[in-house]
Amino acid sequence: MLQHSFCNSPWLHIKITYNGDYKICRWGIEDEKSQFNIATHSIMDFYDSDVMCAIRTDLLAGIKPGICKKCYQQDQYGKLNGRWRQLLKSTITAENFDLTLRGSPHYNIFEHSHCHSGHSNYQPVDLQIDLGNTCNSACVMCYPQASSKLAVDYLKLNQLEPDLFDKPVTYTSWTRKPELLDKFISEIKKLDNLKYIHFLGGETLYDKSFYLLCDALIDAGIAKNIIVGTTTNCTIYDSNIERYAREFKEFHLGCSIETVSKLNDYIRYPSEINQVLHILDRFLKLRTDTNLYVSLRITPNIFSVYHLDQLAEYMIQNNVSAESCNILTYPAVMRMELLPADIRSEISTKLNNVISKHCLQKTTLPNARNAHRISQSIANVICEYRDFIEGYQVPADAELYRKQLPRFLQAFEKIRDNRITDYEPRYTDFLRHYGY
Repeated sequence: MLQHSFCNSPWLHIKITYNGDYKICRWGIEDEKSQFNIATHSIMDFYDSDVMCAIRTDLLAGIKPGICKKCYQQDQYGKLNGRWRQLLKSTITAENFDLTLRGSPHYNIFEHSHCHSGHSNYQPVDLQIDLGNTCNSACVMCYPQASSKLAVDYLKLNQLEPDLFDKPVTYTSWTRKPELLDKFISEIKKLDNLKYIHFLGGETLYDKSFYLLCDALIDAGIAKNIIVGTTTNCTIYDSNIERYAREFKEFHLGCSIETVSKLNDYIRYPSEINQVLHILDRFLKLRTDTNLYVSLRITPNIFSVYHLDQLAEYMIQNNVSAESCNILTYPAVMRMELLPADIRSEISTKLNNVISKHCLQKTTLPNARNAHRISQSIANVICEYRDFIEGYQVPADAELYRKQLPRFLQAFEKIRDNRITDYEPRYTDFLRHYGY
């Protein structure tokens, strides 16, 4: 029954983390420190390593690797997660899994690995590159390794609530070392199959290495063959994006936003929603005469999911889709699964009203990032979250984390001088019940 376990990602994809470690998958759970680092190993060294061969062998045998836990959990809700997003790149679908697996253009690659102890005769097709934690935002659901601003806050938060906030670990990003940037560029020039690179921060538009790498790809003459993607918090508009959206085969810009209400300012502190929407509008207008594809990168949490219906209306009105391959699991106190029953019911009603009003229906998309399928992508995102809200089981540890939630929020509020109830009063009774 490979349909419920198989993933092609280890044949197509590699991730490089903030400190230069190679990881198997962008969606996988964090494991122990990697033995492979860009300073000591090439991309292909890791691609053909025992680590990668072992996970390919497991997947071909129908074994569910522990690193894939998040995707398997989301499978039960029918969500377009990382596993199915990757499988679609091999034209493998859930509806006709066995037939599309055998007919996949990558079937011979899988077969080769099956006969050669997991080794692959292919090369990576897509890379996720973490540039570092340089960032001008300190989102409450982020972590210090991804935000320099939040790392400063965590020093204070750790003193206030040491059992909720770990002391941040300092590190130097590999992108701050010119010799490693040069090494990375020289290596990706040799990847004949490379089609997509996704850069993450921090805030990438605030990071000099992002522009250095994009310019290097253009100067190397390979930009026209590569799709580049990145994610921004929409607090910065850099005119280089206008150039990149014309130089690369496609340029995918994910805009991190949770709601179109003031609540976004609390969650993605210290953003201002009016400024965010203004900059987002500038990006949306660039789509007209460039190769730019814009999507909203959402990570609904216990608070923002209450306004997902408003965000859906914004998406429909502006013809812009949203992407979310993961259901938020960190911080545990902000999981949607902790919603009280009455608010959960309201959210379900509001999402169903949007679905009914616009006749939204979930479909299978071979490519979610397609300018001609935006309306279908919007429908899928809204229907998937409706299904999740209506279908999830309240976790056994829900009460434990509900009791921790007020402490978690109030620690932030002590250093930011704000209150969640000013941004989202609907949750006042719920929070007070647990000691807010």
